[in-house]
Amino acid sequence: MATYKVLCSFRCFCLLLTICGFGLKPVLAASAPKDKVSSAYTTIGGILTPFWISHEKGIFQKYGLDVNLKFISSGPVIVSALVAGEVDITTAGAEPIVSAILEGAELTIIGFIATTTPIMLYVQPSIAQMEQLKGGIVAVSRLTSSSAYMLKVALRQAGLEPIKDVTVIQAGGIPEAFAALQGGRVQGAMLSPPTTYKAEAVGLKRLWNGLGVQYPSLILATRKAFLKASEDVALRFLQAVSEGVHIFKTDREAALAVMSKYTKVTDRKPLDNTYNDNKDVHTLTLRPAGDGIKSILETLAVTSPKAASAKPEDFIDPRLVQKLEDGGFFKKLGGR
Repeated sequence: MATYKVLCSFRCFCLLLTICGFGLKPVLAASAPKDKVSSAYTTIGGILTPFWISHEKGIFQKYGLDVNLKFISSGPVIVSALVAGEVDITTAGAEPIVSAILEGAELTIIGFIATTTPIMLYVQPSIAQMEQLKGGIVAVSRLTSSSAYMLKVALRQAGLEPIKDVTVIQAGGIPEAFAALQGGRVQGAMLSPPTTYKAEAVGLKRLWNGLGVQYPSLILATRKAFLKASEDVALRFLQAVSEGVHIFKTDREAALAVMSKYTKVTDRKPLDNTYNDNKDVHTLTLRPAGDGIKSILETLAVTSPKAASAKPEDFIDPRLVQKLEDGGFFKKLGGR
């Protein structure tokens, strides 16, 4: 009996060391109660894979969270759900959240998962250059979405303006935008991998690639009230997402399995290509930066006086990421 007690004490001590080594609390042991969190995402694309990994691989549970994950395809709907308290923490493109905060929503951005995006403009085979889209129609998933924002960037690089020079319609999602382009109802569509490879397979042409454009295409946002009441929960949520990013970057096969489940793509080649498109867009530290918000405000300022006078730092709360960084969490995670 004495030997058994010593062995149990030693195992508990080892568990405590393991937990503390990652800056976590002993409350996160497997037998501990889980904090319930409602979360949502807004698109089906390879860029979401690290977030899905956190859910599929039990990473949220590891950090003491019972996450109810929802798919909500509309930016405005997900913002409304967040404001109403139906969702606690959401991942989305930054523009809908920034626009909501501009209009007075008590929300804040606590992390950037990705700071660029492989959203691409595909067009009919007869179109060879951007200027040929003048007078035409381009489909985006939603008018307040990453695809809509990236279209604005693409058009302005060519000296064109949305609405004035090119009609922009919302299709409802990336698959629907692809269907509109394939059916000849529009001249262009903003698509993301792996849908881009379906477009190429039927002869549609890639005209522009968003990779390299600095834009917080995947962020984590929450209500200020939730953050105040449940800061520890939000902190652990960030830890779980960061670990999902780490697994995505270091375990290709695990990433492809999760990507295939959510995108419903089973062919290896488009999955590999989608992984390659996204392998460098995510950031392990999740640090929200004012520069990313500044670029959005500059784009919104064309039609919004509020955006022209807004300060980027008013849209982000980097305290939790800073706390994890100060505690060495990201360094230990990336080096293990």
